[in-house]
Amino acid sequence: MEKDLAARLGIRPGSKVCLLRPDEDTVSRLSGRDITLIVNGLEENCDVILYWIDQSKGIGEKMAFLQSKVKPDGRIWVIMPRKEVAAERKLNIDWNEVQKEVLKTKLVDNKVVSINKEEYAIQFVIRKKYRKEGTKC
Repeated sequence: MEKDLAARLGIRPGSKVCLLRPDEDTVSRLSGRDITLIVNGLEENCDVILYWIDQSKGIGEKMAFLQSKVKPDGRIWVIMPRKEVAAERKLNIDWNEVQKEVLKTKLVDNKVVSINKEEYAIQFVIRKKYRKEGTKC
């Protein structure tokens, strides 16, 4: 049996989860859980941030900002359409460009999961050398 979305994204009970530009289906799939769900807003010390993108331009700067809002042992998921879906929607998203720009920050990618038939998510975490002592991802 496939894990539910929250489990695949590492969302645990009690987590503070910020959703930026989410679709209604994902909000519905994460609602009603023992988590603090912040839709289209940011707070300090988020455990998990889910960020839907529609272009790769400016992603490095945005991720550097989001890094300041996530706990040292937290995670930021970049959610993007699959290549063929991006082409159909005429979106300018290139995974290689996203990765290249984000790796210029203190973040590193370490996991990919499927969100639905049209989207997937890449997890970014703060590199170990930049985290405070005693935290882990």
